[in-house]
Amino acid sequence: MNKLEISHVETVIVDLPLKRLQRFSALGSHTQSVVMVFVQTAEGVQGIGESVTPSGPWWSGESVETIKVIIDTYLAPLLIGANTFDLTRLMAAMDKQVYANRFAKAGVEMALLDAVGKALNVPVHTLFGGKVRDSLPVAWPLATGDPEQEIGEAEQMLADGYARNFKLKMGAVDADTDVARALRIARALEGRARVRVDPNESWDEATAARAIPQLADGGIEMVEQPLPRWNLAGSARLTAASRIPVMLDESICTSHEMQEAARLHAGSIVSLKIMKAGGMRATRTMADIAMSAGVTLYMGTFLESSFGTGANMQLCATLADLPLGGELVGPLLLAEDICERRAEYRDYCLWLQDGVGLGVSVDADKLKAFRRDRTYSSHAADSTTRQAS
Repeated sequence: MNKLEISHVETVIVDLPLKRLQRFSALGSHTQSVVMVFVQTAEGVQGIGESVTPSGPWWSGESVETIKVIIDTYLAPLLIGANTFDLTRLMAAMDKQVYANRFAKAGVEMALLDAVGKALNVPVHTLFGGKVRDSLPVAWPLATGDPEQEIGEAEQMLADGYARNFKLKMGAVDADTDVARALRIARALEGRARVRVDPNESWDEATAARAIPQLADGGIEMVEQPLPRWNLAGSARLTAASRIPVMLDESICTSHEMQEAARLHAGSIVSLKIMKAGGMRATRTMADIAMSAGVTLYMGTFLESSFGTGANMQLCATLADLPLGGELVGPLLLAEDICERRAEYRDYCLWLQDGVGLGVSVDADKLKAFRRDRTYSSHAADSTTRQAS
């Protein structure tokens, strides 16, 4: 098969409840919303993708609402009548039609790759050269802000065999309070688990220069994105002075930003995320640049469902250099998921699931129960739709 003609594109916003509050520097949330993208071909193959943001537009400017509008209005019409196998041309056409909006494009690309994998009867990791791993060690986010509650949560995750690496979300309170919280948790878990922290851009350079040595002295393993994303020069100064690794996340959303960060030695670790990069292929390009510059890879998360987590794991399976693992734990935080088979966690790892395409399928009943509205937005082939040129 060398042709998969796209006949129909549908998007659905799904609101999934979380088991507990998930706090970021900007806000907290009890739900996680995702946009499911369905690409149907004339040959009967359906590709499915997922776009997800961390509780609204504060992180990237995109939300599930804007993602849906961008796909429905501008991206979907470009796909109708096109060949799914022409993925490079389709992505270039979307970039020409819509600036940035990488989260929306990532969901569309995910659906296209899923369709291609299904058509060829191979998992998506085969399209990236094949797998070199079947599992990924995961870190659990501690994000309630209550250190005693978080210690109890970490103890339970250790006992259940889900995680023995933990990352504190910071920035909702002042730095001194956050540092004290981190050190309290590190002491409680000393010798049994590793603790990392993420201020989510909330510190200035002076605060970070004061706080990071305290964190290092207290046994914290790594600090993620302490400074605003634009301040690569400041991050380079912190990296040079720090006794623990500094990881960049918000600072690196494109391959060009990865090149610049590597040139400046602005961080020793980079957090990869399919959404922020605009797709799985763009993420792989970013990973290759990082590896060639000696920057360590890490797999971040936007708390995807089992579907998006499965897609992330398909890419992780192709990356040998992930010494600190990642945070693909969204399904463990969800009270309800969207998939027929939830992501598999055991032995403190996420495991690659068998199957063609992304290896994940959507539960129709869950989709119906948790979708935001009762009407799908869809595009089908007709005389008014536009194709990628």
